Amino acid sequence: MGGHLFVLRGDLTQLHCSAVLIPCDSKWRVVWKHWSRLLPRTRFELGPPFGARLIGGPDNVRFTDVGSYGNKLRRLVVTARQSKRESPEEIARWVADGVVAAIANLATRRIPPAGRVKPLVGLPLVGTGFGGFRRTRGVLIEALIPALQEAASDYDVDIALVLIDDRDHAAVQAVRTKYWADFAGKNSRINIFAADRLGVEAANGHLSLFLGSGVSVPLGVPDWKALLTKAGGREIDDFDAENAPEIAQGIETKRGKAEFRQRIANAVKVPGVAPTHLLLAALSVRQTVTTNYDTAYERALDTTMGRRRYQVLTRQLALQPHPWLLKLHGCATRPEGIVITENDYTRLREDFGALQSVVETLMMTSHLMFVGFSMGDPNFVDAANRVKAVRELADGQHSTTVATVLALDRRAVSTHPDFKVVPMLDSKDPQKAARLLEIFLDRVSWKATTHGPGSSTYLLHPDYQDLFTDEEPVTKLREKLGGLVKEFDPSNSLWATRGWKQVAELLSQLGDDRFGDKAPIKGAKEPITLKPKGSRRT
Repeated sequence: MGGHLFVLRGDLTQLHCSAVLIPCDSKWRVVWKHWSRLLPRTRFELGPPFGARLIGGPDNVRFTDVGSYGNKLRRLVVTARQSKRESPEEIARWVADGVVAAIANLATRRIPPAGRVKPLVGLPLVGTGFGGFRRTRGVLIEALIPALQEAASDYDVDIALVLIDDRDHAAVQAVRTKYWADFAGKNSRINIFAADRLGVEAANGHLSLFLGSGVSVPLGVPDWKALLTKAGGREIDDFDAENAPEIAQGIETKRGKAEFRQRIANAVKVPGVAPTHLLLAALSVRQTVTTNYDTAYERALDTTMGRRRYQVLTRQLALQPHPWLLKLHGCATRPEGIVITENDYTRLREDFGALQSVVETLMMTSHLMFVGFSMGDPNFVDAANRVKAVRELADGQHSTTVATVLALDRRAVSTHPDFKVVPMLDSKDPQKAARLLEIFLDRVSWKATTHGPGSSTYLLHPDYQDLFTDEEPVTKLREKLGGLVKEFDPSNSLWATRGWKQVAELLSQLGDDRFGDKAPIKGAKEPITLKPKGSRRT
Protein backbone atom coordinates (compact mmCIF):
# COMPACT_ATOMS: atom_id res chain seq x y z
CA MET A 1 0.00 0.00 0.00
CA GLY A 2 1.40 3.39 -1.02
CA GLY A 3 0.71 6.70 0.65
CA HIS A 4 -2.78 7.87 1.52
CA LEU A 5 -4.57 11.20 1.20
CA PHE A 6 -6.33 12.12 4.45
CA VAL A 7 -8.99 14.81 4.52
CA LEU A 8 -9.12 16.41 7.96
CA ARG A 9 -11.33 19.10 9.42
CA GLY A 10 -9.35 21.32 11.77
CA ASP A 11 -6.42 23.68 12.29
CA LEU A 12 -3.35 22.81 10.22
CA THR A 13 -1.03 24.76 12.53
CA GLN A 14 -1.78 22.23 15.30
CA LEU A 15 -1.32 19.05 13.26
CA HIS A 16 1.50 16.73 14.34
CA CYS A 17 3.19 15.97 11.02
CA SER A 18 6.56 15.74 9.27
CA ALA A 19 6.21 18.82 7.09
CA VAL A 20 3.69 21.55 6.40
CA LEU A 21 3.18 23.36 3.08
CA ILE A 22 2.31 27.05 3.48
CA PRO A 23 0.83 28.89 0.47
CA CYS A 24 2.34 32.17 -0.73
CA ASP A 25 2.56 34.29 -3.88
CA SER A 26 5.51 34.60 -6.28
CA LYS A 27 7.06 37.32 -4.08
CA TRP A 28 7.03 34.95 -1.07
CA ARG A 29 4.28 36.88 0.69
CA VAL A 30 2.08 35.01 3.17
CA VAL A 31 -1.05 35.81 5.17
CA TRP A 32 0.72 36.42 8.46
CA LYS A 33 -2.34 36.16 10.71
CA HIS A 34 -2.89 32.61 9.45
CA TRP A 35 0.66 31.31 9.57
CA SER A 36 2.56 33.34 12.17
CA ARG A 37 2.39 30.43 14.61
CA LEU A 38 4.58 28.35 12.30
CA LEU A 39 6.89 30.92 10.74
CA PRO A 40 10.07 32.50 12.20
CA ARG A 41 9.40 36.23 12.73
CA THR A 42 13.03 37.17 12.08
CA ARG A 43 12.91 35.89 8.52
CA PHE A 44 9.87 37.92 7.47
CA GLU A 45 9.19 41.57 6.77
CA LEU A 46 5.72 42.58 7.92
CA GLY A 47 3.53 44.78 5.76
CA PRO A 48 0.32 44.94 3.71
CA PRO A 49 -1.50 43.56 1.88
CA PHE A 50 -0.56 39.91 2.51
CA GLY A 51 0.89 40.52 5.94
CA ALA A 52 4.51 39.36 5.61
CA ARG A 53 7.22 38.71 2.98
CA LEU A 54 10.10 36.27 3.25
CA ILE A 55 13.40 38.18 3.35
CA GLY A 56 15.86 37.03 0.68
CA GLY A 57 13.53 34.54 -1.00
CA PRO A 58 14.99 32.75 -4.07
CA ASP A 59 14.00 33.60 -7.64
CA ASN A 60 12.27 31.42 -10.23
CA VAL A 61 11.41 28.47 -7.97
CA ARG A 62 8.06 27.14 -6.74
CA PHE A 63 8.99 26.34 -3.14
CA THR A 64 11.54 27.10 -0.44
CA ASP A 65 12.10 25.99 3.15
CA VAL A 66 12.06 28.31 6.17
CA GLY A 67 13.43 25.90 8.77
CA SER A 68 11.81 23.55 11.23
CA TYR A 69 9.39 24.12 14.08
CA GLY A 70 10.09 21.32 16.52
CA ASN A 71 10.42 18.35 14.18
CA LYS A 72 8.08 19.86 11.60
CA LEU A 73 9.67 21.15 8.37
CA ARG A 74 8.07 24.37 7.09
CA ARG A 75 7.98 24.92 3.34
CA LEU A 76 6.55 27.85 1.41
CA VAL A 77 4.86 26.95 -1.90
CA VAL A 78 3.92 29.49 -4.56
CA THR A 79 0.22 28.99 -5.29
CA ALA A 80 -0.91 32.47 -6.36
CA ARG A 81 -0.60 33.73 -9.91
CA GLN A 82 -2.69 36.24 -11.83
CA SER A 83 -3.08 35.60 -15.55
CA LYS A 84 -5.58 36.97 -18.05
CA ARG A 85 -4.41 34.59 -20.76
CA GLU A 86 -5.06 31.35 -18.86
CA SER A 87 -8.36 29.80 -17.87
CA PRO A 88 -9.19 29.01 -14.21
CA GLU A 89 -8.76 25.31 -15.04
CA GLU A 90 -5.22 25.93 -16.36
CA ILE A 91 -4.24 27.96 -13.30
CA ALA A 92 -5.73 25.30 -11.01
CA ARG A 93 -3.57 22.66 -12.69
CA TRP A 94 -0.55 24.96 -12.25
CA VAL A 95 -1.30 25.22 -8.51
CA ALA A 96 -1.70 21.45 -8.21
CA ASP A 97 1.56 20.85 -10.13
CA GLY A 98 3.47 23.15 -7.77
CA VAL A 99 2.15 21.39 -4.69
CA VAL A 100 2.96 17.97 -6.13
CA ALA A 101 6.50 19.12 -7.01
CA ALA A 102 7.02 20.27 -3.41
CA ILE A 103 5.79 16.90 -2.09
CA ALA A 104 7.92 14.94 -4.55
CA ASN A 105 11.00 16.83 -3.41
CA LEU A 106 10.19 16.12 0.25
CA ALA A 107 9.91 12.43 -0.54
CA THR A 108 13.45 12.37 -1.94
CA ARG A 109 14.78 14.05 1.21
CA ARG A 110 13.45 11.28 3.45
CA ILE A 111 11.87 13.62 5.98
CA PRO A 112 11.30 12.25 9.50
CA PRO A 113 8.13 10.15 9.80
CA ALA A 114 7.06 11.93 13.04
CA GLY A 115 6.46 8.69 14.89
CA ARG A 116 4.55 7.08 12.01
CA VAL A 117 5.31 4.36 9.48
CA LYS A 118 5.22 6.93 6.66
CA PRO A 119 5.95 10.68 6.71
CA LEU A 120 2.89 12.93 6.84
CA VAL A 121 2.79 16.19 4.84
CA GLY A 122 0.07 18.67 5.79
CA LEU A 123 -1.36 21.47 3.68
CA PRO A 124 -4.48 23.69 3.54
CA LEU A 125 -6.80 24.19 0.59
CA VAL A 126 -4.16 26.32 -1.14
CA GLY A 127 -5.19 29.16 -3.42
CA THR A 128 -8.53 29.91 -1.76
CA GLY A 129 -7.31 32.86 0.31
CA PHE A 130 -5.54 35.45 -1.86
CA GLY A 131 -4.63 32.91 -4.51
CA GLY A 132 -7.50 33.74 -6.84
CA PHE A 133 -9.79 30.77 -6.15
CA ARG A 134 -11.82 32.20 -3.31
CA ARG A 135 -14.91 32.46 -5.53
CA THR A 136 -14.13 29.49 -7.79
CA ARG A 137 -13.25 26.81 -5.28
CA GLY A 138 -14.77 23.99 -7.33
CA VAL A 139 -12.23 24.34 -10.13
CA LEU A 140 -9.38 24.14 -7.66
CA ILE A 141 -10.85 21.19 -5.71
CA GLU A 142 -11.42 19.21 -8.91
CA ALA A 143 -7.76 19.72 -9.91
CA LEU A 144 -6.13 19.34 -6.51
CA ILE A 145 -7.78 16.22 -5.07
CA PRO A 146 -6.79 13.75 -7.83
CA ALA A 147 -3.30 15.29 -7.99
CA LEU A 148 -2.79 14.78 -4.24
CA GLN A 149 -4.12 11.22 -4.36
CA GLU A 150 -1.73 10.37 -7.18
CA ALA A 151 1.20 12.06 -5.40
CA ALA A 152 0.55 10.09 -2.19
CA SER A 153 0.64 6.85 -4.15
CA ASP A 154 3.60 7.71 -6.39
CA TYR A 155 5.90 9.09 -3.68
CA ASP A 156 4.85 6.78 -0.83
CA VAL A 157 4.05 9.57 1.64
CA ASP A 158 0.85 10.31 3.50
CA ILE A 159 -0.75 13.67 2.77
CA ALA A 160 -3.20 15.50 5.03
CA LEU A 161 -5.43 18.12 3.43
CA VAL A 162 -6.59 20.09 6.48
CA LEU A 163 -9.70 22.21 6.05
CA ILE A 164 -10.71 24.90 8.52
CA ASP A 165 -14.10 25.53 6.88
CA ASP A 166 -16.95 23.03 7.15
CA ARG A 167 -18.17 23.82 3.62
CA ASP A 168 -14.75 23.11 2.15
CA HIS A 169 -14.70 19.86 4.09
CA ALA A 170 -18.11 18.77 2.77
CA ALA A 171 -17.22 19.72 -0.83
CA VAL A 172 -13.87 17.92 -0.79
CA GLN A 173 -15.40 14.81 0.78
CA ALA A 174 -18.01 14.75 -1.98
CA VAL A 175 -15.34 14.94 -4.69
CA ARG A 176 -13.49 12.02 -3.04
CA THR A 177 -16.42 9.65 -3.63
CA LYS A 178 -14.94 8.23 -6.83
CA TYR A 179 -11.58 7.69 -5.14
CA TRP A 180 -13.15 5.72 -2.30
CA ALA A 181 -14.98 3.51 -4.79
CA ASP A 182 -11.63 2.61 -6.37
CA PHE A 183 -10.00 2.23 -2.95
CA ALA A 184 -12.57 -0.33 -1.80
CA GLY A 185 -11.70 -2.64 -4.66
CA LYS A 186 -7.93 -2.46 -4.17
CA ASN A 187 -7.44 -2.56 -0.38
CA SER A 188 -8.61 -5.67 1.42
CA ARG A 189 -6.85 -4.71 4.68
CA ILE A 190 -9.43 -2.05 5.54
CA ASN A 191 -12.82 -3.35 6.65
CA ILE A 192 -14.86 -1.09 4.39
CA PHE A 193 -18.20 -2.53 5.50
CA ALA A 194 -17.49 -1.89 9.18
CA ALA A 195 -16.23 1.65 8.48
CA ASP A 196 -19.29 2.51 6.41
CA ARG A 197 -21.64 1.13 9.06
CA LEU A 198 -20.02 3.33 11.70
CA GLY A 199 -20.09 6.31 9.35
CA VAL A 200 -23.82 5.91 8.81
CA GLU A 201 -24.35 5.63 12.57
CA ALA A 202 -22.48 8.92 12.99
CA ALA A 203 -24.40 10.56 10.13
CA ASN A 204 -27.71 9.61 11.77
CA GLY A 205 -26.60 10.88 15.18
CA HIS A 206 -26.51 7.38 16.67
CA LEU A 207 -22.78 7.11 17.43
CA SER A 208 -20.99 7.79 20.74
CA LEU A 209 -17.27 7.49 21.48
CA PHE A 210 -15.13 5.96 24.21
CA LEU A 211 -11.48 7.00 23.81
CA GLY A 212 -8.53 5.31 25.50
CA SER A 213 -4.88 6.22 25.80
CA GLY A 214 -4.01 4.68 22.42
CA VAL A 215 -5.61 7.68 20.68
CA SER A 216 -2.87 10.05 21.90
CA VAL A 217 0.16 7.76 21.57
CA PRO A 218 1.11 9.29 18.15
CA LEU A 219 1.66 12.62 19.93
CA GLY A 220 4.18 11.10 22.30
CA VAL A 221 1.92 10.77 25.33
CA PRO A 222 3.77 8.26 27.55
CA ASP A 223 2.37 4.87 28.44
CA TRP A 224 1.85 3.77 32.07
CA LYS A 225 5.47 2.80 32.67
CA ALA A 226 6.99 5.89 31.03
CA LEU A 227 4.50 8.16 32.81
CA LEU A 228 5.34 6.83 36.26
CA THR A 229 9.06 6.82 35.44
CA LYS A 230 8.89 10.55 34.61
CA ALA A 231 6.83 11.32 37.69
CA GLY A 232 9.06 9.26 39.97
CA GLY A 233 12.35 10.42 38.51
CA ARG A 234 13.83 6.94 38.12
CA GLU A 235 13.39 3.73 36.11
CA ILE A 236 10.79 1.33 37.52
CA ASP A 237 11.92 -2.28 37.90
CA ASP A 238 9.53 -5.20 37.38
CA PHE A 239 6.73 -2.96 36.11
CA ASP A 240 3.28 -4.56 35.78
CA ALA A 241 0.31 -2.61 34.47
CA GLU A 242 -2.00 -4.23 37.02
CA ASN A 243 0.18 -2.89 39.82
CA ALA A 244 0.51 0.61 38.33
CA PRO A 245 -1.91 2.25 40.84
CA GLU A 246 0.08 0.71 43.71
CA ILE A 247 3.34 2.00 42.20
CA ALA A 248 1.77 5.43 41.75
CA GLN A 249 0.65 5.40 45.38
CA GLY A 250 4.23 4.81 46.49
CA ILE A 251 5.58 7.62 44.31
CA GLU A 252 2.95 10.02 45.62
CA THR A 253 3.87 9.15 49.22
CA LYS A 254 7.51 9.92 48.45
CA ARG A 255 7.04 13.03 46.31
CA GLY A 256 3.98 14.53 47.93
CA LYS A 257 0.52 14.71 46.41
CA ALA A 258 0.75 18.15 44.78
CA GLU A 259 4.19 17.64 43.23
CA PHE A 260 3.40 14.11 41.99
CA ARG A 261 0.16 15.12 40.29
CA GLN A 262 1.73 18.18 38.73
CA ARG A 263 4.47 15.96 37.28
CA ILE A 264 1.80 13.66 35.80
CA ALA A 265 -0.02 16.63 34.29
CA ASN A 266 3.21 18.04 32.82
CA ALA A 267 4.11 14.66 31.28
CA VAL A 268 0.86 14.52 29.26
CA LYS A 269 0.81 18.18 28.18
CA VAL A 270 1.80 17.50 24.59
CA PRO A 271 1.22 20.11 21.86
CA GLY A 272 -0.90 19.73 18.77
CA VAL A 273 -3.24 17.02 17.55
CA ALA A 274 -2.82 13.77 15.64
CA PRO A 275 -4.87 12.87 12.55
CA THR A 276 -6.94 10.52 14.72
CA HIS A 277 -8.09 13.38 16.95
CA LEU A 278 -9.25 15.44 13.96
CA LEU A 279 -10.94 12.48 12.27
CA LEU A 280 -12.87 11.61 15.43
CA ALA A 281 -13.81 15.24 16.12
CA ALA A 282 -15.16 15.60 12.57
CA LEU A 283 -17.76 12.91 13.33
CA SER A 284 -19.57 15.53 15.45
CA VAL A 285 -20.83 13.01 17.99
CA ARG A 286 -22.67 14.53 20.92
CA GLN A 287 -21.41 12.21 23.67
CA THR A 288 -17.83 11.12 24.30
CA VAL A 289 -16.18 9.39 27.27
CA THR A 290 -12.41 9.17 27.73
CA THR A 291 -9.92 7.90 30.28
CA ASN A 292 -7.21 10.24 28.95
CA TYR A 293 -5.67 13.08 30.93
CA ASP A 294 -4.38 15.02 27.91
CA THR A 295 -6.35 17.72 26.10
CA ALA A 296 -5.59 16.89 22.44
CA TYR A 297 -9.15 15.81 21.65
CA GLU A 298 -10.48 19.05 23.12
CA ARG A 299 -8.14 21.01 20.83
CA ALA A 300 -9.62 19.15 17.87
CA LEU A 301 -13.18 19.86 19.06
CA ASP A 302 -12.37 23.55 19.48
CA THR A 303 -11.98 23.81 15.70
CA THR A 304 -14.72 21.48 14.49
CA MET A 305 -17.40 22.25 17.06
CA GLY A 306 -16.36 25.55 18.66
CA ARG A 307 -15.04 26.13 22.17
CA ARG A 308 -18.37 27.21 23.62
CA ARG A 309 -20.49 24.58 21.91
CA TYR A 310 -19.52 21.59 24.03
CA GLN A 311 -18.70 20.86 27.66
CA VAL A 312 -15.73 19.12 29.25
CA LEU A 313 -16.87 17.21 32.32
CA THR A 314 -14.79 15.50 35.00
CA ARG A 315 -16.96 13.00 36.85
CA GLN A 316 -20.00 15.15 36.12
CA LEU A 317 -23.26 14.98 34.21
CA ALA A 318 -24.59 17.76 31.98
CA LEU A 319 -28.07 19.18 32.47
CA GLN A 320 -28.47 20.67 29.02
CA PRO A 321 -28.60 18.66 25.78
CA HIS A 322 -25.38 20.11 24.34
CA PRO A 323 -22.45 17.90 23.27
CA TRP A 324 -20.15 16.81 26.08
CA LEU A 325 -16.86 15.06 26.79
CA LEU A 326 -16.69 13.14 30.07
CA LYS A 327 -13.13 12.59 31.35
CA LEU A 328 -13.48 9.62 33.71
CA HIS A 329 -9.94 9.79 35.10
CA GLY A 330 -9.63 13.56 35.30
CA CYS A 331 -7.80 16.13 33.22
CA ALA A 332 -4.28 17.57 33.06
CA THR A 333 -5.74 21.05 33.47
CA ARG A 334 -6.82 20.06 37.00
CA PRO A 335 -3.99 17.89 38.38
CA GLU A 336 -5.61 17.52 41.80
CA GLY A 337 -8.49 15.55 40.25
CA ILE A 338 -6.38 13.01 38.29
CA VAL A 339 -7.19 9.34 39.02
CA ILE A 340 -3.93 7.39 39.18
CA THR A 341 -3.19 5.97 42.65
CA GLU A 342 -4.79 3.09 44.56
CA ASN A 343 -6.68 5.56 46.72
CA ASP A 344 -7.93 7.38 43.63
CA TYR A 345 -9.26 4.16 42.10
CA THR A 346 -10.93 3.22 45.39
CA ARG A 347 -12.78 6.53 45.41
CA LEU A 348 -13.61 6.08 41.72
CA ARG A 349 -15.14 2.67 42.44
CA GLU A 350 -17.29 4.25 45.14
CA ASP A 351 -18.56 6.71 42.58
CA PHE A 352 -18.55 4.21 39.73
CA GLY A 353 -22.20 3.21 39.99
CA ALA A 354 -23.25 6.62 38.70
CA LEU A 355 -20.34 6.97 36.27
CA GLN A 356 -20.78 3.46 34.89
CA SER A 357 -24.43 4.20 34.29
CA VAL A 358 -23.32 6.83 31.78
CA VAL A 359 -21.49 4.19 29.73
CA GLU A 360 -24.43 1.76 30.04
CA THR A 361 -26.83 4.48 28.89
CA LEU A 362 -24.66 5.17 25.83
CA MET A 363 -24.73 1.47 24.92
CA MET A 364 -28.53 1.36 25.26
CA THR A 365 -29.32 4.62 23.48
CA SER A 366 -26.55 4.78 20.84
CA HIS A 367 -23.85 2.70 19.22
CA LEU A 368 -20.67 3.06 21.28
CA MET A 369 -17.34 2.99 19.43
CA PHE A 370 -14.22 2.24 21.52
CA VAL A 371 -10.92 3.57 20.15
CA GLY A 372 -7.53 3.07 21.79
CA PHE A 373 -8.96 1.18 24.76
CA SER A 374 -7.89 -2.34 25.73
CA MET A 375 -11.28 -3.37 27.19
CA GLY A 376 -9.40 -5.12 30.00
CA ASP A 377 -11.45 -3.49 32.76
CA PRO A 378 -14.02 -6.06 33.99
CA ASN A 379 -16.42 -3.23 34.86
CA PHE A 380 -17.10 -2.72 31.16
CA VAL A 381 -17.85 -6.40 30.63
CA ASP A 382 -20.30 -6.27 33.54
CA ALA A 383 -21.88 -3.18 32.01
CA ALA A 384 -22.29 -4.97 28.68
CA ASN A 385 -23.95 -7.92 30.39
CA ARG A 386 -26.48 -5.66 32.13
CA VAL A 387 -27.22 -3.83 28.88
CA LYS A 388 -27.70 -7.16 27.11
CA ALA A 389 -30.17 -8.31 29.76
CA VAL A 390 -32.19 -5.10 29.48
CA ARG A 391 -32.28 -5.32 25.69
CA GLU A 392 -33.44 -8.92 25.75
CA LEU A 393 -36.30 -8.02 28.08
CA ALA A 394 -37.26 -5.08 25.90
CA ASP A 395 -37.01 -6.85 22.56
CA GLY A 396 -37.97 -10.35 23.56
CA GLN A 397 -35.02 -11.63 21.56
CA HIS A 398 -31.23 -11.74 21.59
CA SER A 399 -29.81 -8.22 21.60
CA THR A 400 -27.75 -6.81 18.76
CA THR A 401 -24.16 -5.65 19.07
CA VAL A 402 -24.00 -2.83 21.61
CA ALA A 403 -20.54 -1.54 20.77
CA THR A 404 -17.70 -1.67 18.26
CA VAL A 405 -14.10 -1.94 19.42
CA LEU A 406 -11.42 -0.73 17.01
CA ALA A 407 -8.28 -2.73 17.81
CA LEU A 408 -4.74 -2.54 16.45
CA ASP A 409 -4.62 -6.34 16.24
CA ARG A 410 -6.75 -9.30 17.27
CA ARG A 411 -4.94 -9.79 20.56
CA ALA A 412 -4.79 -6.13 21.55
CA VAL A 413 -8.20 -6.09 23.26
CA SER A 414 -10.32 -8.36 25.41
CA THR A 415 -13.40 -9.73 23.64
CA HIS A 416 -17.06 -9.94 24.60
CA PRO A 417 -19.96 -11.52 22.66
CA ASP A 418 -21.82 -8.21 22.34
CA PHE A 419 -18.75 -6.14 21.43
CA LYS A 420 -17.85 -6.32 17.75
CA VAL A 421 -14.04 -6.18 17.50
CA VAL A 422 -12.62 -4.71 14.27
CA PRO A 423 -8.86 -5.40 14.18
CA MET A 424 -6.58 -3.47 11.85
CA LEU A 425 -4.10 -6.38 11.60
CA ASP A 426 -4.05 -10.07 12.50
CA SER A 427 -0.55 -9.87 13.98
CA LYS A 428 1.15 -7.34 16.26
CA ASP A 429 2.74 -4.36 14.49
CA PRO A 430 1.65 -1.25 16.44
CA GLN A 431 2.93 1.47 14.09
CA LYS A 432 1.59 -0.16 10.96
CA ALA A 433 -1.74 -0.91 12.62
CA ALA A 434 -1.99 2.67 13.93
CA ARG A 435 -1.71 4.00 10.37
CA LEU A 436 -4.37 1.56 9.15
CA LEU A 437 -6.61 2.79 11.97
CA GLU A 438 -6.18 6.34 10.69
CA ILE A 439 -7.18 5.23 7.18
CA PHE A 440 -10.15 3.32 8.62
CA LEU A 441 -11.31 6.45 10.48
CA ASP A 442 -10.76 8.53 7.33
CA ARG A 443 -13.28 6.27 5.61
CA VAL A 444 -15.67 6.58 8.57
CA SER A 445 -15.35 10.38 8.42
CA TRP A 446 -15.99 10.45 4.66
CA LYS A 447 -19.11 8.29 5.03
CA ALA A 448 -20.42 10.35 7.94
CA THR A 449 -19.89 13.63 6.06
CA THR A 450 -21.38 12.57 2.73
CA HIS A 451 -24.42 10.92 4.34
CA GLY A 452 -24.99 13.34 7.20
CA PRO A 453 -26.92 16.60 7.58
CA GLY A 454 -23.81 18.61 6.63
CA SER A 455 -23.30 16.92 3.27
CA SER A 456 -24.76 19.85 1.29
CA THR A 457 -23.59 22.84 3.36
CA TYR A 458 -22.01 24.33 0.23
CA LEU A 459 -24.97 23.79 -2.15
CA LEU A 460 -26.22 27.40 -2.25
CA HIS A 461 -22.94 29.15 -1.52
CA PRO A 462 -21.69 31.10 -4.58
CA ASP A 463 -18.05 30.12 -3.99
CA TYR A 464 -18.84 26.52 -5.02
CA GLN A 465 -21.13 27.06 -8.00
CA ASP A 466 -18.50 25.72 -10.41
CA LEU A 467 -18.70 22.30 -8.73
CA PHE A 468 -22.12 21.75 -10.31
CA THR A 469 -21.53 22.85 -13.92
CA ASP A 470 -21.85 19.29 -15.24
CA GLU A 471 -24.77 18.32 -12.98
CA GLU A 472 -27.90 19.73 -14.59
CA PRO A 473 -30.41 18.51 -11.93
CA VAL A 474 -28.37 20.06 -9.12
CA THR A 475 -27.97 23.29 -11.09
CA LYS A 476 -31.74 23.50 -11.55
CA LEU A 477 -32.31 22.91 -7.85
CA ARG A 478 -29.84 25.69 -6.99
CA GLU A 479 -31.64 28.04 -9.39
CA LYS A 480 -35.04 27.26 -7.86
CA LEU A 481 -33.79 27.78 -4.32
CA GLY A 482 -31.87 30.88 -5.39
CA GLY A 483 -35.09 32.41 -6.71
CA LEU A 484 -36.75 31.67 -3.39
CA VAL A 485 -33.92 33.34 -1.51
CA LYS A 486 -34.22 36.54 -3.60
CA GLU A 487 -37.84 36.93 -2.53
CA PHE A 488 -36.94 36.83 1.16
CA ASP A 489 -35.14 40.10 1.80
CA PRO A 490 -35.37 41.55 5.34
CA SER A 491 -38.19 43.92 4.34
CA ASN A 492 -40.44 41.03 3.30
CA SER A 493 -43.31 40.46 5.72
CA LEU A 494 -42.81 36.70 5.40
CA TRP A 495 -39.82 37.01 7.76
CA ALA A 496 -42.24 37.35 10.68
CA THR A 497 -44.53 34.46 9.76
CA ARG A 498 -44.74 31.07 11.41
CA GLY A 499 -42.46 28.52 9.80
CA TRP A 500 -39.98 31.13 8.57
CA LYS A 501 -37.41 30.22 11.23
CA GLN A 502 -37.29 26.63 9.97
CA VAL A 503 -37.06 27.76 6.33
CA ALA A 504 -34.22 30.16 7.18
CA GLU A 505 -32.37 27.44 9.08
CA LEU A 506 -32.61 25.12 6.07
CA LEU A 507 -31.32 27.79 3.68
CA SER A 508 -28.46 28.50 6.07
CA GLN A 509 -27.60 24.80 6.31
CA LEU A 510 -27.45 24.68 2.51
CA GLY A 511 -24.85 27.45 2.41
CA ASP A 512 -26.69 30.77 2.17
CA ASP A 513 -24.88 33.01 4.66
CA ARG A 514 -27.62 35.62 4.72
CA PHE A 515 -29.72 33.40 6.91
CA GLY A 516 -26.95 31.95 9.07
CA ASP A 517 -26.60 32.20 12.82
CA LYS A 518 -23.22 30.97 14.01
CA ALA A 519 -23.31 32.67 17.41
CA PRO A 520 -22.18 30.48 20.32
CA ILE A 521 -24.88 28.64 22.23
CA LYS A 522 -26.01 30.74 25.17
CA GLY A 523 -27.70 29.88 28.42
CA ALA A 524 -25.77 26.68 29.10
CA LYS A 525 -26.41 25.50 32.62
CA GLU A 526 -23.75 24.35 35.02
CA PRO A 527 -23.19 20.58 35.17
CA ILE A 528 -24.20 18.43 38.11
CA THR A 529 -21.21 17.06 40.01
CA LEU A 530 -21.55 13.47 41.21
CA LYS A 531 -20.83 13.28 44.89
CA PRO A 532 -19.17 10.24 46.48
CA LYS A 533 -21.45 7.56 47.97
CA GLY A 534 -22.43 8.00 51.39
CA SER A 535 -15.94 13.61 -8.91
CA ARG A 536 -18.76 12.24 -7.98
CA ARG A 537 -20.81 13.82 -5.43
CA THR A 538 -23.35 12.08 -3.26
